[in-house]
Amino acid sequence: MKKWLSMLILAICMFSLVACSNNEIEGTKQPFPEFEGVDFEGNSVSNDIFKDYDATIINFWTNGCGSCIAEMPELEEYYQKFKEKNINLIAVAASAGDSDEMRLGAEKILKEKGVTFTNIIPDINSSFYKDFICEITGFPITYIVDSEGNMIGAPLIGVVKKQEDTLMKRLDKITEQ
Repeated sequence: MKKWLSMLILAICMFSLVACSNNEIEGTKQPFPEFEGVDFEGNSVSNDIFKDYDATIINFWTNGCGSCIAEMPELEEYYQKFKEKNINLIAVAASAGDSDEMRLGAEKILKEKGVTFTNIIPDINSSFYKDFICEITGFPITYIVDSEGNMIGAPLIGVVKKQEDTLMKRLDKITEQ
């Protein structure tokens, strides 16, 4: 009995390891939530932005997230690199809508890091903020969206540069269609 139980536990552990070995977690194509906000220059930004590009990378960050702030120069490099490929990169400063102080703090961070890509200030009263942003459990988190507004694959959780292979595979998948 003891030997049988040990074998069963070993089999379960091996199955668990095999199931977790896939680095690429592919989600189904799901629509990105409807949103409307303004950037730090006061321009309106909505889901309509997706139509103008083959793909859009959307990074969510907060003022208090050290990894988020540290990766901004790398995201700026991606933004500059991908512009000529009709791929956009935007960000959502998730905490910038909380107060004037948070907005000013986010604006200062963007200037210090030399960020030129669009950063959206979410409306904290919107369903996008309440039903989507508030459900995010860790930052940074990045979504890849096609020109039809569909999220491609599961979000990239953590610093994007460490997941560059996954990012590039998904972008290639979108742009090859």
